[in-house]
Amino acid sequence: MTRKVIILDSAKPDFREIRKYVLSHFGEVVWSEVNQEFKSTISSIGSHPEAGKVIDNLKDIGVINFRLRLVGQTRIVYEYDEKHVLIHMFIHTKKDFRSHLMQRLFSE
Repeated sequence: MTRKVIILDSAKPDFREIRKYVLSHFGEVVWSEVNQEFKSTISSIGSHPEAGKVIDNLKDIGVINFRLRLVGQTRIVYEYDEKHVLIHMFIHTKKDFRSHLMQRLFSE
């Protein structure tokens, strides 16, 4: 069963930042390829959300329906249930996940 994928408003600025960075450093052709990889991965997440990697920081506190998938150097962080996949953030692998998560939680 394919779930409906929803990119939360809080994740959209993350994606715009990635787009801006790739366009300014690598150009339109590379962005087109990267964007297609994002689309393909997001579609795959909708079909098989359980295939993502369990997030250890969240698993330690009993949260197991959050997962992540990689697109290049970007982690797509999402949660899922029987009907939906909610994409919470796009975060570069060099950024500290815990700090970014705490910042996101306290800014909302």
